[in-house]
Amino acid sequence: MIISKNKLLISFLLNQFFAPVFAQTDDKKINIVTSIPYLTDILSNTTCNSKSINVDTLIPLGNDPHHFHITKKERISIEKSNLVIIIGAEFEPWATKIKKNSKQNWLVVTEGMELKKIASDNHSNHDHNDHTEHDDHHHHEHSQLEYDPHIWQSPARTKIVAHKIALELKKQLPAEAKNIDTCLKSYTLKIDEEVKELKKQIDNLPAQKRKFATNHDALGYFADEFGFKIKSIVGLSDESSPTAARLKEIITEIKQENIPAVFLETTGNMRNIKTVSKETGVKIGGTLYSDSLGAKGSGAETAVDMWKTNVKTILEALKE
Repeated sequence: MIISKNKLLISFLLNQFFAPVFAQTDDKKINIVTSIPYLTDILSNTTCNSKSINVDTLIPLGNDPHHFHITKKERISIEKSNLVIIIGAEFEPWATKIKKNSKQNWLVVTEGMELKKIASDNHSNHDHNDHTEHDDHHHHEHSQLEYDPHIWQSPARTKIVAHKIALELKKQLPAEAKNIDTCLKSYTLKIDEEVKELKKQIDNLPAQKRKFATNHDALGYFADEFGFKIKSIVGLSDESSPTAARLKEIITEIKQENIPAVFLETTGNMRNIKTVSKETGVKIGGTLYSDSLGAKGSGAETAVDMWKTNVKTILEALKE
């Protein structure tokens, strides 16, 4: 009887000692910080919204990332995270110093990815998709060229990002590796199916009409993958003002090449496009999502929905 009581006592003490540890393991979550909603969207899709992850997105849906300034609250969020996911390619200039002094794991999704070199502001005198050759973005070759970080406009690169995020998540959550693989496969298939359908819709538009102009150079990947030719007034920064010479040049080009429409963007400077539309007589075809996914209720809250919404807006304008 004494032995039995001792066994019960030992068993009770062991349970009390180890129970919190086991509970913590079972309920363990990892904290992930993403710079923009696009990355959060991919994260959600590659985990099927796993409950093992807490996500803090620094820049809210619909906000212009060019205007973001990191606060103390956001720095604390990064310090408490297990993983920070950013675009890279100088898209998040605030991250350079923080990353250098950080103890967190960082995933820079454009590292090792082929990125386009595009003309810097006020030198954007080319068409998409007649772009400078691809190159690894770690090697600058020209002082007036920058690397295009707008990978959310690229279905092909979005799939690469999804694979990179999935690989990192499996390191962080090995118990969910099988689920992550399943979710990743489902997501990439969805992208392929949606892109195939969008290209069918675009094929119904005569090739000579698949051209338009935008304010800044954010849709180069989109142009290449969906078969459009796009002229941009300025380079990477959506708040830049073109020189008088550049403005005159783009107005002449739009007239000579019979560009059927120009488009506003949901973020950035609208004056440039309105001026070009007025001077050329070319209609404003609508508003495109360029630097950010759409706010809630916009119909463009995810990468896939953004592509669909942009294609719909473009086709409706160019078919007229």
